[in-house]
Amino acid sequence: MQRAQAHLDMMPKVPPPCLLVIFGASGDLTHRKLVPALFDLYCAGQLSERFAVLGISRTPMSSESFRDRLAASGALHDRDATKWAAFARCLHYHAGDPTSAEAYPPIKQQMAELAGQHATGGNVLFYLAVAPQIHEPLMRQLAAAGMVDQGRTRTRPSDHRPWQRLIVEKPFGFDTDSAAQLQRAIGSVFPERCIYRIDHFLGKEMVQNLLVFRFANAIFEPIWNQHYIDNVQLTAAETVGVEGRGSYYDSHGGGALRDMIQSHLLQVMALVAMEPPVSMSAADVRNEKTKVLAATAIVRPDQVPQMAVRGQYGPGQVAGQAVAGYRSEPGIDPASQTETYATLRLSIDTWRWGGVPFYLRCGKRMARKLTEVVVTFKQTPHCLFKERARSLRPNQIVVNLQPDEGISLRFAGKVPGAGMSIRDVVMDFDYIEHFHAEPPDAYTALLLEAMRGDQTLFKHRDQAAYCWGIVQPILDWWHAEPPEDFPNYAASTWGPSSSDVMLGRDNRQWHQP
Repeated sequence: MQRAQAHLDMMPKVPPPCLLVIFGASGDLTHRKLVPALFDLYCAGQLSERFAVLGISRTPMSSESFRDRLAASGALHDRDATKWAAFARCLHYHAGDPTSAEAYPPIKQQMAELAGQHATGGNVLFYLAVAPQIHEPLMRQLAAAGMVDQGRTRTRPSDHRPWQRLIVEKPFGFDTDSAAQLQRAIGSVFPERCIYRIDHFLGKEMVQNLLVFRFANAIFEPIWNQHYIDNVQLTAAETVGVEGRGSYYDSHGGGALRDMIQSHLLQVMALVAMEPPVSMSAADVRNEKTKVLAATAIVRPDQVPQMAVRGQYGPGQVAGQAVAGYRSEPGIDPASQTETYATLRLSIDTWRWGGVPFYLRCGKRMARKLTEVVVTFKQTPHCLFKERARSLRPNQIVVNLQPDEGISLRFAGKVPGAGMSIRDVVMDFDYIEHFHAEPPDAYTALLLEAMRGDQTLFKHRDQAAYCWGIVQPILDWWHAEPPEDFPNYAASTWGPSSSDVMLGRDNRQWHQP
């Protein structure tokens, strides 16, 4: 906590006053992530003194009860009680159904009262922390109630007039068609410059560090292309199962390909592969990321068996304890065909990346929790030391996004002493150890940027559309061809062997920490 606080203390620019309206405030996201993130910002002096939260949900509750429930949340147990008491005064609650027209007159009245009480200046940040099927009816009610002022949504961040913005939680649709339908519904109420599609991966400190690593260091960018790089691997591995989210994951969550690759890993891939932006403005950075996704080759149906692998975990051992397979988890269909593991082999059709495969892998109940980017370089054109370095592996850069944030570089070095014995050498940069500061939670950074009006770390509508375009052919093929071997990997392993076979066909292998 203190290290994260130290990091936040270095972050400049307090955002302007605003009222944050959270739809779905009685839910898990508000308790575990949003309010703890806001409290961290408050403790660091990174919230305006003219700030308030209005939580809206169906659950009957008073503002006092809302504060008490938040204070009892496990995410807030180690917080300073005195500071919490001061912060809690800005937390308010309204019980109502956000899909019902009758709920909005009292909501509008309470918003007006809070704007006056906390002097928020008319700025409003709406947050959709609700189930995805509620997004569209909620947007219709907001518009019908006249709660979105088009004059305020047209306001740019640099203006001093009051503004209104919208944060939308994933998933941004369930497939290509539903994503387009959702975009039409939201876009009919809010213009793109006011929509913040939140992806907590993009708020992680080391994900943002990818931009600095690439574009602030002249030693890396000249070799960041197909002339020197052999392949790029992105892995998001979890040791946990569905953790009580079984019914959601097996239906609306839609499995590993939707939940992780479409939502998160394609965004990280875009950061790794993008061209240098003209500036660090939100528009320039997001434009370059969008170009990468647009240039990603679409997998044809006949290519799916060679370019994509799916898996589902069975029973196994985790830390010496027996754990159930996916089909035995609460809320899961005993014959479920939902994948808990997915691998894609993608190509980016640009001059920089022609011929370089990008391997994306994610899974639950895997051997170790980690998220990493591994850039493997080509072998030297002529190895002078091949007789003495038979076991040497190619040079690699490993960017650890979580949980051990840092960057490591592997290269060959001479062993001290007589002769020419050569071994792998690893140089490590540990983020926490070097800066003596723990990175803040991703939601802390993202909420702050949304209040500031900076969209750099948020998805553009075109990016969401391209991501669905990349995964949809695979989803369609998988739906038409049910798997015959589920479950096909044991808990606490690195996934199905067919994933290793896929890389083996390319004469490559996964980086296994």
